[in-house]
Amino acid sequence: MSTQYHDVTAFPAPPGASASTRLFWESLSRRQGVSTILDGYAGERLRLATFRHRPHVLTGDSLARIHRGAALLSHHLEGGATVEQHGRQGEIAPGDFCLIDLSRPFRLQMGAAAVQTLYMPLAALREVMPRIDQLSAIGLHGHLSAVGYLRVLFQELFAHAGELTEAVADRVADAIPHMLAAAFESTASLEPSPSQLRQQYRQQVRRFVRDHLADSSLCIEMIGAGVGLSPSYLFELFADEPLTLMRWVRAERLARCRRELADPALRHRSIAQVAQAWGFGDMTNFSRSFRELFGISPRGYRQASLEGTLGRQLLSDVHTSD
Repeated sequence: MSTQYHDVTAFPAPPGASASTRLFWESLSRRQGVSTILDGYAGERLRLATFRHRPHVLTGDSLARIHRGAALLSHHLEGGATVEQHGRQGEIAPGDFCLIDLSRPFRLQMGAAAVQTLYMPLAALREVMPRIDQLSAIGLHGHLSAVGYLRVLFQELFAHAGELTEAVADRVADAIPHMLAAAFESTASLEPSPSQLRQQYRQQVRRFVRDHLADSSLCIEMIGAGVGLSPSYLFELFADEPLTLMRWVRAERLARCRRELADPALRHRSIAQVAQAWGFGDMTNFSRSFRELFGISPRGYRQASLEGTLGRQLLSDVHTSD
């Protein structure tokens, strides 16, 4: 057996996915046109496909709601990816496996890649792996022996996808959670410490906030739902930070507004338009907050900036934690 297991050319030329397989996988995501299905199978309990992906980002928001009770287990043949879920971020390289829980928020940044993907009901995985929330978004490295058994199963399963019957697929679906659980045993020593986990959670929260700063409805409940953490835990998570979470959100928004007010190319936009574009609905509150943070009104800042009379300190960005 070749050790170049991540080389897609080691697999037989695919006969092409059936119409039912294509229909299922195309229904999974609202993101169309970023992936090509090379081969696959779609039964009642087990669905699988080999894809060629173009670079794209997939999030839980882009999935049809009907798929929230399932999980994806992917084996990367070519190309890499970054996956984020439950406050963890995993770097996936060729030869690695990765599990994503579709019932919870996630973010998958995919490069050009060839990937084998299994779709399975979450309930079947939870029966064997009750700690599944702690195992998603962790790269299972292909060189580990326990992962190698899973890799061999994938090689055989995907090489003969077109020959699968429902009876055989059901048996395989029963076996996969146990083989996956064995593979995860090899990662037990790699789990982050509590302090590392808190830092990962904070980074994930900040990424989510920065992606949604322009949304005026951004609040602690929306952030919690977006990253899969409770509002009470979010308050605790930022309790030892210089700013509370929502004060940091306001500072980030004000920094974006200040940057645009100082941009000559945006001088045609009113101050109210700039503020509203970054989530401020109350102009009185915006002006007061801007003056408190920068010591000058938004109008005064724009005028001084465009005239070149601002001091260096005011021109520099406000420092916010990463």
